[in-house]
Amino acid sequence: MKNFELRLEDLGNHSSGNIETLFAQANGFMGIRASEPIATAQATPGVFVNGFYETHEIIYGENAYGYAKHHETMIKLFDLRRIDIEIDGEELEVLKHQERCLDMQTGLLHEKFVYETASGKQIMLTLESFASHADRQVYAQHWTISALNFSGQAKITKKARLIQPQADKVFDPRVREASTKMRQEGNCYQTLNSQLKIYVKFDAFEGTVDLREGQDVTLTQLYQISKTNHFEPHSYEALKKQQVEIFAAFWESSDIEINGDDVLQKGIRVNLFHLFNSAGRDGKTNFGAKGLTGEGYEGHYFWDTEMYLLPFFIHTQPELAKQLLAYRLHILPAAQARAAELDFKGALYPWRTISGQETSAYFPAGTGQVHINADIAHAFKLYHEVTGDDAFMETAKSVIYETANFWLSYGFFSNRGFEIHEVTGPDEYTALVNNNYYTNKMAQQNLKYAAELARKFGDEDENSQLWDEAAQKMYFVPVNEAGITPQDESFLTKEVWNFEDTPSEKYPLLLHYHPMKIYKHQVLKQADTLLAHMIFANETKSEQMGRDFDYYEPLTTHDSSLSRAVYGVVASHLGRHDLAYEFFKDAATMDLTDLQGNASHGIHAANMGGSWLGLIYGFAGLHRTSEGFSVKNNLPQAIKGMRFKIKFKGQTKIFEIGEIAHV
Repeated sequence: MKNFELRLEDLGNHSSGNIETLFAQANGFMGIRASEPIATAQATPGVFVNGFYETHEIIYGENAYGYAKHHETMIKLFDLRRIDIEIDGEELEVLKHQERCLDMQTGLLHEKFVYETASGKQIMLTLESFASHADRQVYAQHWTISALNFSGQAKITKKARLIQPQADKVFDPRVREASTKMRQEGNCYQTLNSQLKIYVKFDAFEGTVDLREGQDVTLTQLYQISKTNHFEPHSYEALKKQQVEIFAAFWESSDIEINGDDVLQKGIRVNLFHLFNSAGRDGKTNFGAKGLTGEGYEGHYFWDTEMYLLPFFIHTQPELAKQLLAYRLHILPAAQARAAELDFKGALYPWRTISGQETSAYFPAGTGQVHINADIAHAFKLYHEVTGDDAFMETAKSVIYETANFWLSYGFFSNRGFEIHEVTGPDEYTALVNNNYYTNKMAQQNLKYAAELARKFGDEDENSQLWDEAAQKMYFVPVNEAGITPQDESFLTKEVWNFEDTPSEKYPLLLHYHPMKIYKHQVLKQADTLLAHMIFANETKSEQMGRDFDYYEPLTTHDSSLSRAVYGVVASHLGRHDLAYEFFKDAATMDLTDLQGNASHGIHAANMGGSWLGLIYGFAGLHRTSEGFSVKNNLPQAIKGMRFKIKFKGQTKIFEIGEIAHV
C-alpha cells in the first residue's frame, strides 16, 4: 500500500543527512541512520543507544552557584551499514543509482544501490534491514551482491566500525559533536567519563568471493548491542516474521486514516512510525528531541515528551506511555536533589537531561523553564484519566506531590493571590518574567491534581491543604484594555519586533541575535499563551481565544518546530478550518519537506507528536466527557473524512468523521 511506503521521491531535500534521518530505523533501544553502504565524505552514519552518553565538564567564563555542571551527550557509536568492496583490486567509486523503500507497514527497509568502478564495472547491492522490535538488542541486515556487467573477484569487508570524533563544522547551539573516544576491551566499549558500558556481538565478514554476471552472493548479519553482555540466539527470518507481526499490531491500534489528501496521509504515517520507533521502553530511558535518528540536541529529553508525544502514546499505546512516565519517577531523587541545591523544597525536574541531572548551561532558557514540573504532572494526570490506572498512580504519586511542593516553595502568597516570579515560559524568546500565564495555569493544575490524589489515597495533611489554597488563589495578570490575555506582566509593554525589516535568512532569530536583543521585544519563538488555551480549551471562551490568537500569532516566528501544531489546533477550535489545515500541513510534512532546514540533525519528534494533536485534538475535536470521549467535525475542506482509534480504560473506541474511504 503506497501510503505506507516512504521513497526518495517523497523527500523535498535529498541531501545525505536528510535521507539518513528519514529512513533511519530504531526500536526504542537503538537507532541506526540510513547512511550509504559505500563510505562518502558527505555521509553522517551512526548508531545511537538510548541512555548511553558521555559527560564533560561545562566550562563557564563566569561561574555561579547552582549552574549545571556537566554536559551529557548521546554517543554516535558505530557505522554498521558500511560495506567495503573491491572488484579485481578496484574500489567502487561512483554511485550510479539508488532506490529506497521504507515499508512502514512491516518495519522493514528495502534498498538498492548501483556502484561503478573506474573501469566501468557495475555492482548492485540490495539490502533488507530492520531494527528488531522483538529483541531490541538486534539490528538485522540481509545483503544481496550482484555483478551487473562483469565476472570477477570481489574482496568484501563487513564489520562494525567505531565512529571517530570530528570537529564541529558549523555554529549551531542545537547540535554538539556526538562521537567520542572510548575504552575498548574485547567486545566491551566503555566511556571515559560517564563510565557507561555497552557490549557488541556480531560475525564480521572478511574474504574474497567470485562474482559471476547474473548470479548473486548473499550475506546475512545480526548486529547485537547490549548494556549487560547478555545475548539471545536468533535467526534472521524468525526476527523478520516477528517484526511484521509487531508492526501489524501497532498500526491496528494507532493508524489514522485520512480521506482526501494522500500526501498528508503518508506524512502522518511517517510521523507515527518514527514515534513508535524512538520511544524508550524500559522505564529508565525516555524520548530524545530527535529520537534515535540523529545527534541534534545531544539526545536530551525535554518537556517535548510530556506535552507533545505522550498524548499520542497515552491514547493509543498506554503501556508504552507508562514506561515513558516511569522514567520521571526513576529520576525523581535527582529532581529532589536539584530543588534542594537551589534552596527550594520538593522536586525540580531538569530542563534537558539524559541521566536526570540538569545539563542546560544557559539557565534563563533552561532551568528557568520551571513549567516542566507542571508539564510532567499534566502528563501523569492525562494518563490517569484516560487509563484509570490507579495502581500506577499510587506508585507514582510522589512525582505529583513533590512537584506541587516545589510550587509552594518557588511561588508566594501576596495581596493579589499566589504568584510565581522569575520564570521562562514556553516562548524562549522571553525570559525570567513574573506570572507567565502558561506557567501559572499549569502550576495551578499541578497543585489541584496533587490535592485530589492526596484525598484519593488518604494522604491529606497541611501541605495538601496549601496545594488547594495556592491553586484557588493562583494569580493571573488581567486582560488589558484591548482584551488580550497578557503572556506575563511585562510582555505587552515591550516594543514589537521589527518583522518587516528582518530578512528571511536571519531566522531562526536565536542563531543571529543576542538574547538581550530578542528578550526586549514582543516576539515569540513558539506558542505560549495559546498553548495554555489549547490545553484548557474548555475553560477559555472562544472570543478570548480568538483575540489572543489574532494578537500572538503574527508575533510568532515559529522558529521552534513545536509551534505550528499548537496554533493549528487552536485554529480548529475557532472554526478557522482552512488556516488550521495550513498549519497541519506544515506539521505533518515538516521533515519530509525539511521545512526547518535541519532534518539532517534528526527527526523533529515533538512536531511529529504535534501532528497527531492537530488531527485528533484539532480536526476531530476530541475531548473527554464523563462517559469517555466525544468528537466534533472540524475537518477542513481538503479532507473529506478521518478514522482513528482511541483506548479508554482498557477499551478501544473507533471514531469516524465525514466520508471514510479505507486506505
